[in-house]
Amino acid sequence: MCDTAEHELIKVEAAGLALPGDFNTSASTLFGGSYAGLFTGDKAWAQEAQKEGVIVNEMGLRDQEARIKFSTGIAVLGTDEQQDLIDPAKLKIFGKESTGLEIMAIDMPDETTKEMYAEQTEIVKHKLGQLEPLGKLRCKTWYAGDCDEWDLPKGKYPDGRPQMVNQGKEFEFWIEESVLSECFLGMKIDATVITLEGGFTILDEVKQTYCSFYNWVPNELWMANKPKELRWLAKGLAEHEDIEINGVNSAGQDKIQVDDEFDDE
Repeated sequence: MCDTAEHELIKVEAAGLALPGDFNTSASTLFGGSYAGLFTGDKAWAQEAQKEGVIVNEMGLRDQEARIKFSTGIAVLGTDEQQDLIDPAKLKIFGKESTGLEIMAIDMPDETTKEMYAEQTEIVKHKLGQLEPLGKLRCKTWYAGDCDEWDLPKGKYPDGRPQMVNQGKEFEFWIEESVLSECFLGMKIDATVITLEGGFTILDEVKQTYCSFYNWVPNELWMANKPKELRWLAKGLAEHEDIEINGVNSAGQDKIQVDDEFDDE
């Protein structure tokens, strides 16, 4: 594990900075994702600040730039059915979800893809410069098994733990060659994914990247074994308050018992 960590800790940091790449950032900008509305170049406050001599680093993508990069990706890698949906304005959003991902395969762009991107670059280089060819990142859902949600309401998770309904679900993302080179098999990603009409899956936001051996050890998972229900004391409430605690009306109640095991919580 130490030998693996020596190699992966450097890579996982670089991958976290490089992801999700221009194509996915463009899609996120166009479809209301985490990068939508971040472009500062046309904001009045940024222009005023620049007039006053304040350096404002440009963030985000122009809609026109995002549209070109997204449409180019579809034209090069898309199926015939997907190319019929090349207009971003006509694509529908089917869903957005936060999930963990594990990288199962990395497909670098082939020579045909590189040639097509070189031709497209010649057309738009006066506007955008170099367009980078896309490869594919194939992932499946991954769950960290941590304790973040162990105490959620029973109405949401009857057994006190998240339901792994998407276990084994697979995703395919189109990502630039330079970004793929920073990734490695088994790398874990905490991400937000947008699903579009036509079978497009967009890596909207990468929250965190982890090494292949990332796991929670048993002493961090002890409370997931048998989560206890937290019950509140009503005696500390104002006398005029009449509320429900754990489904019991507190009016006239001097005290609601609490588990001894929560005395130190």
